[in-house]
Amino acid sequence: MSTVKNNTEVYEDFKINVKLKISALWVAVMFCYVYGDYIQIYVPGILADAMAVKVTAETQLEFFAVALLMAMPSVMIFFTLVVQPKINRWLNIILSTLYIVILIATNLTETWVFYLFLTTIEVLISLAIIWYAWKWPKAEIPLASNV
Repeated sequence: MSTVKNNTEVYEDFKINVKLKISALWVAVMFCYVYGDYIQIYVPGILADAMAVKVTAETQLEFFAVALLMAMPSVMIFFTLVVQPKINRWLNIILSTLYIVILIATNLTETWVFYLFLTTIEVLISLAIIWYAWKWPKAEIPLASNV
């Protein structure tokens, strides 16, 4: 006599809030930015070019622009968790779109495969941020009963 066991397992899961999802995506994209810049220092000529940088107002402005560009995703990790949904949603859509445009524009002439790979991942993560922000769930507001 044989008995057949039904071993259908259901794994426990829980719904993750959209703010946590988007914040985690900002973390992921920041890691790609950092790793891309870190690996880039090993590209021949990069360190030599960096050593030749002169301190000028233009250089200061360029470095500030890069710092600003890298600070925004870092800040968005936190802002996504604390800013009210209406503003949060548009902030994520606008900034991610801006970053996609910047990534594509600054990497059009790139030939290093690692950089193109990371840029592709960064664009895909940014598209996911836009998707989750665009599809942000709406809260159900109970209708007042006529009592």
